[in-house]
Amino acid sequence: MTRAVPGVSICLPTYNGARYLRECLASALAQTHGDFELVVVDDRSTDETMDIIRDVAHADSRVRVFENDANLGLVGNWNRCIELSSAPWIKFVFQDDLLATDCVRHLLDAAAAGFPLISCARDFLFQGDATPETKAPYLRNRALLDGIYAGSFAMDAHAFCEATLDHIGINLVGEPTAVLLHRDVFRRFGTFDPRLAMYCDAEYWSRVACNTGTMHVPDVLATFRVHAEATSARNVASRAFRANALDKLLIHHELAFADAYAPLRVVARARTPPVDLEALFWERAHWARWHARRAASGTVDPDPGSLRAWEEFVTLVPRVTSTPLKARAMRVGRGIARRLRRFAASEAGAAKP
Repeated sequence: MTRAVPGVSICLPTYNGARYLRECLASALAQTHGDFELVVVDDRSTDETMDIIRDVAHADSRVRVFENDANLGLVGNWNRCIELSSAPWIKFVFQDDLLATDCVRHLLDAAAAGFPLISCARDFLFQGDATPETKAPYLRNRALLDGIYAGSFAMDAHAFCEATLDHIGINLVGEPTAVLLHRDVFRRFGTFDPRLAMYCDAEYWSRVACNTGTMHVPDVLATFRVHAEATSARNVASRAFRANALDKLLIHHELAFADAYAPLRVVARARTPPVDLEALFWERAHWARWHARRAASGTVDPDPGSLRAWEEFVTLVPRVTSTPLKARAMRVGRGIARRLRRFAASEAGAAKP
């Protein structure tokens, strides 16, 4: 008997997430929109995660369980979820997070406006071990999104490009638990970029929405749990250079050169003054290499890890090997352009009667 294709695939990538998993699964299965499957893909957990999943799946036929043959890592498992899901709409939820019971229904209602990427407002559940430093970027981002979407919840592609140029490298949509995506975006724009350690969701939303626009639902329909054990918190604490410096450098690279960001570059060139995305990439690459080398050669507390991260990055993005030449050439070019503009302005002033 052929299994009917549901309208929505709720995708839950798991890895050693037993602590909050039952609560997460319950929130996903309690959706008032009933036409969904829950696709759970485990990335070789070593705790009780799989026992919990099998127990819940035994009681609910909507749960489809998969276990990877080998550990794929964070982004690899997200993409595996997409591959194994079957519905036209994909709704992520993470093992620490919660969905409101009417989350899927409200996001699908918003999809009627024609956007393939829909997000909702989200709340944060800060655990006792979350430090003020851990909380701060989430609270800043929520305030930013409240401002960006205030008064107009539909943002067309041009408006999203403008917002991206104003906030390069910032998540302008929210965590995947707050997002609904149409499957067609993965055919058109590819999947999440496994080269990114931390900002893979922010980059993907930009990649899509710079071409399609996005719709935001102002209701709080998802809760993102933040604690010291969360992947993003670990990245900030122990992989700061790789996550914050090199991830953002890679995003600058994509904005400047990737085909999917061609609409963004059109908007950048039309600004006054124009935004030179390629120059921004080279400048950031020059700084990242200098920072890595300086950290490795420090006399007090040398840090070879940043240099190793830089060397690994070079294998992922070979274009940065020409950074010194390009950076110098572009700095010189901009200097010449400024001098020419000043000369033209002075000539125009002298020509006035």
